[in-house]
Amino acid sequence: MTMKFSQFYMPYKLNRPLTQQEKDYQLYQGKPTRLTGKTGEYMIEYDTVIRMNSTYMETVDKYYRNKGFVSSLFATSFFCCLGMDLFFMVDTILRCFNGDYKSLLGFFIFQPGGMVILYFSGKLILKEWFATTHYPIRFNRKTQMIHVYRFNGTVLSVPWKDVFFTLTESRGRMKEWCIDGHILADDQETVLDTFSLGFSEVFRELMPGYWEFIRCYMEEDGLQEQADIILLCPPIEQKKEGYIFGLQYLMRMNSRLDWFVELINFPFDLITSIARYIAMQTSKIPKWPQEVEDACQVDPNDLTNVSAANNPVHLWRHILANQTLEEYQAINDRLSLAHARLKEKIAMAHSTDK
Repeated sequence: MTMKFSQFYMPYKLNRPLTQQEKDYQLYQGKPTRLTGKTGEYMIEYDTVIRMNSTYMETVDKYYRNKGFVSSLFATSFFCCLGMDLFFMVDTILRCFNGDYKSLLGFFIFQPGGMVILYFSGKLILKEWFATTHYPIRFNRKTQMIHVYRFNGTVLSVPWKDVFFTLTESRGRMKEWCIDGHILADDQETVLDTFSLGFSEVFRELMPGYWEFIRCYMEEDGLQEQADIILLCPPIEQKKEGYIFGLQYLMRMNSRLDWFVELINFPFDLITSIARYIAMQTSKIPKWPQEVEDACQVDPNDLTNVSAANNPVHLWRHILANQTLEEYQAINDRLSLAHARLKEKIAMAHSTDK
């Protein structure tokens, strides 16, 4: 399991020029993205959509997928260190009562190191616990605005056309790719602000398909086809994620071949799911400002309305890729037809483009 740490644990680099890599990997609004490769030839939303209708689409942040992983690691170190500190403290006190004051020297030598571990472990735990359940991104199709719920609780609202989107590779050892949106200065070169879309992945070829799904929602006439592509929505709209779904989300599989990998990952997923549940239950639910809600009023007769209410009835079967042959074939036919129709619509809409 990987986790991209930039911004959540290390702030974005701002007030700097665009890098050459960012320019080379720019993703453009206003024109279709060429999707190639066996793993990246389809547009897909990777179970990130919370709700989609004709007015707006709301997605999770890119950290939601692995939420609980980091806090499970550092909570283990925190409580182990705390237990050892308490043990040595009590042991030292008892020794002093018995006249053994030499143990004080060892206690005061090692105590600062323990305090440092406790401080930094606790600080990283609080990035997930007692924070916010998730940090949604809302794309308003009608007003052509993007609303980003930021980690400090503020909301960034920016016109869709004004954002410089690009593929970005994470810093550090845990390499992942994500899609960053940069707000540029008037010189179209200096980065003033940055946010990330709701999906990150080790394989770069998977990213354009996600971008094209977002772009099509904002620019193309294919809402029904995109609705058919969405198979699973996190049930976190105005409520906290439950334990079972959190575990299911961590365990999602693409095929039965993934069962062998999951046998290895399951103990880690189980530990992560506990930390994830603690994070969800101790954190607040994000609330959009009234002006954002006012701009996102939905037509009561809207024919497009996708949410967790549309999730598969047999959710465990879907998570474990263990559907019946009939269910699997129905899903495959639905996706194939939706992709074909959407591809045809996009081709027709851009047939006159040079």
